[in-house]
Amino acid sequence: MKIAIDGTAASGKGTLSENLSKELKLPRLDTGLLYRKLAFMYIKSLKLIPSQNTIDNSILKNILNDFDLNDLELEPYKQDLYGNFASRIGKLDFVRIKLKIIQIEFVENMIKKKGGCILDGRDIGTEILPNADFKFYIDAPIETRAKRRYKQLYSTNKSIEFKNILLDLEKRDNSDKSRKNSPLILSEDSILIDTEFLNPHQVLKKALYYIKKNK
Repeated sequence: MKIAIDGTAASGKGTLSENLSKELKLPRLDTGLLYRKLAFMYIKSLKLIPSQNTIDNSILKNILNDFDLNDLELEPYKQDLYGNFASRIGKLDFVRIKLKIIQIEFVENMIKKKGGCILDGRDIGTEILPNADFKFYIDAPIETRAKRRYKQLYSTNKSIEFKNILLDLEKRDNSDKSRKNSPLILSEDSILIDTEFLNPHQVLKKALYYIKKNK
């Protein structure tokens, strides 16, 4: 079984992916972490915060030559700095092509070893797993998502401001939906789940309902 989960930032797609993985006993891949890891490695190689307007493609290409799926769960990748930069480099064709190859290899390996897998990201149902058995698109109003992100980050950063989080999400949404290569879209064959008034358990229950109904 192959399950594709796409959606906006802070909508709950990662939580659903993780919960489905536990419930269905299928391996999962948070594809956004690939871009965050790449952003982390790029910024670390520069030893400074990169310019808003300049990206050194040669450095990125060198990093991609030896890029793999190891150490994807490192805590620093989750910082907004790397998330925002990941959105920028995600617009580059050569980056998406290379990471698409890595993702497809993961899918093929997991199908052979485990009989399926779950991937979550921005272009899973349209680019990586167009023939997925189930496709979900997770979303919520941007104010709801900003409140979630604020609550999540405030525990470790009391100086963070809600308006900045809201602005960052607006920029991320615009970047994800307007990029030329593999934009975030709600495909016709995806099941839309609005998580505004749902907790993680309710979202999982709804997804499992569709899966069991159509399995």
